Amino acid sequence: MAPAGPFFAPGGPLSRAHPAYEPRPGQEEMARAVERVFRDGGVLMVEAGTGTGKTLAYLVPAIESGRRVVVSTGTRNLQDQIFRKDLPFLRERAGWTLSACLMKGRDNYLCRQRFAEFDAQPMFEALDERKWLPKLRKWGRKTETGDRAEIADLPDGLRLWRDVNAKADTCTGRKCPEFEQCWLTKLKRRAEQSRILVVNHYLFFADLAVRSAFGAVLPDYDTVVFDEAHLLEEIATQYFGIQVSSGQVEDLARDAEALAAKAGGASKGGGGAAALRQAAREFFGVIRERLEEASGRVRFDAPDRGGPALEHEWALLAGALEDIAGTGSAHGDEAGSAVEVRSGEIKEALALVLRRSDPGYVYSLEARGRAGVILAASPIDVSTLLRESLFTRLHAAVLTSATLAVEGRFDFFQRRLGLEQCETRIVESPFDHEAQAVLYLPARMPEPKDRGWLGRALDEIHALLEITRGRAFLLFTSYAVMARVRVGLEREGSWTLFVQGEGSKAALVEEFKATEGAVLLGTTSFWHGVDVPGDALSLVVVDKLPFDVPADPLVAARIERILKAGGNPFAEYQTPLAVLELKQGLGRLLRSRSDRGILAVLDPRLTTRHYGRTFLASLPGYPVVRDLGSCRRFFQPGETP
Repeated sequence: MAPAGPFFAPGGPLSRAHPAYEPRPGQEEMARAVERVFRDGGVLMVEAGTGTGKTLAYLVPAIESGRRVVVSTGTRNLQDQIFRKDLPFLRERAGWTLSACLMKGRDNYLCRQRFAEFDAQPMFEALDERKWLPKLRKWGRKTETGDRAEIADLPDGLRLWRDVNAKADTCTGRKCPEFEQCWLTKLKRRAEQSRILVVNHYLFFADLAVRSAFGAVLPDYDTVVFDEAHLLEEIATQYFGIQVSSGQVEDLARDAEALAAKAGGASKGGGGAAALRQAAREFFGVIRERLEEASGRVRFDAPDRGGPALEHEWALLAGALEDIAGTGSAHGDEAGSAVEVRSGEIKEALALVLRRSDPGYVYSLEARGRAGVILAASPIDVSTLLRESLFTRLHAAVLTSATLAVEGRFDFFQRRLGLEQCETRIVESPFDHEAQAVLYLPARMPEPKDRGWLGRALDEIHALLEITRGRAFLLFTSYAVMARVRVGLEREGSWTLFVQGEGSKAALVEEFKATEGAVLLGTTSFWHGVDVPGDALSLVVVDKLPFDVPADPLVAARIERILKAGGNPFAEYQTPLAVLELKQGLGRLLRSRSDRGILAVLDPRLTTRHYGRTFLASLPGYPVVRDLGSCRRFFQPGETP
């Protein structure tokens, strides 16, 4: 294993290969630490500020180690950057020989068998989906990967794609007549021949959950790099839990109809689909009655999971699922077998949520759309699960992000992931935060709960947009506030607005970059993994401190657990979590050494509450200003606040 340090040093391979090379001591420091843990084993946590070059700092030791290394990211943007930019740079400009494979979740790939069956007897939920069938047909003939990302304008929520993708619950594996030509089969074979596997956290944990059964995608590995590691607990909670939805039952009914039509029966309601839909409508109708007065997710504790009405409707739904399973079994082919298996899995998942009372889990309901319902059982604490099922089985793991430490300490993140004993390191950003940005905290701002807050927030946003001439991200903690601010900005009519939900995340960001003076409004997903270097982004506004809603079932259960242990949940859990989220949101502004702009937080609690000190002490050294005049003077080159 060649030492990684010289690669980054002046006169080394990186300086010769990169035209814009600048020595980054933090990058070399991180690379040496990663190299050491790859060699000796263990777990390393690194908070690496934006601009440190952390991607190369772990890729170079990964390649030099000679091991198979899984690189897992929190977002597809970073996944694509690593595979399409960083690895090609090392291969082409630095002259390294390396084998790498980009891997996404199964539902990103077209299933040849499902597409052929759909194409033979298409059933569209909406008329405007018809136009996509010939496009998919033409693309399917020429694609070498089956990856939907090759169709740039394919809508995220397209129902047709759900009917033809390679999701695990419809896959028959080696029994499928298309197995040898399957894009997932080919992907697995490429992965077996590769030393660097570039995946995302969703695929990583989905694979971890099914490694003993067919459907596991990743080949054997013992070394992992988790980039954007701040997202690990949230994503692991999803995959170590159980989720079942009315949408899954509808998908099953559609596949049962397709089976019936294939056998010469009715194409609508055949194969037991009509009875299944009726039973599901009644069952989920009873569930939705419990959600009428609620917003978001609600607890579904043991006393709520009984009662004559629910018991009756559950018995009917369970019976309908058994009938569908029987129909699938009688069909006698791979498609029928898949329907049989899925019927059993849905019935089992529903039974677990309705019947189980495990104190380590919280049970919840969530409305989705006009009629949809999601039932879930989520682990309250994933630290032991992660430690025992993942970290103790690895030779080495590196966890890195720009946001892991709170007030310079990692203890919060270590506790949440069960990694109290590991090496930790902070690598400072090379950015000059004092010169590149100011943090604007408006004086005499009302608290968010006050009636006057929204009007004042709109005034501040208008004034800031005038200073920067748009070019702004407005980041919100709720859809409701985002919608009201949007109305206020549209009334003004001075800026081109891009709003979350009116296009895919990637498409909105690209349109924002291409539009002079644009303003993008987004909630949670836009706080993470969005990279807009340069003049297109000069202002980031955060409406409120991003505390999780304490009434959320999972948050409430974690608070209760800390209280029972004699702890202080606000100090030990809620505040550190919000600190890391705020660091993420504000981190959207400075993406290069030449970037410059204004950060604004429209929440006075940063200066009026004692916990505000924890937030401010965890942020880079931005100068704090309290008036709009200081913002204007800063934004005029050559002047300081």
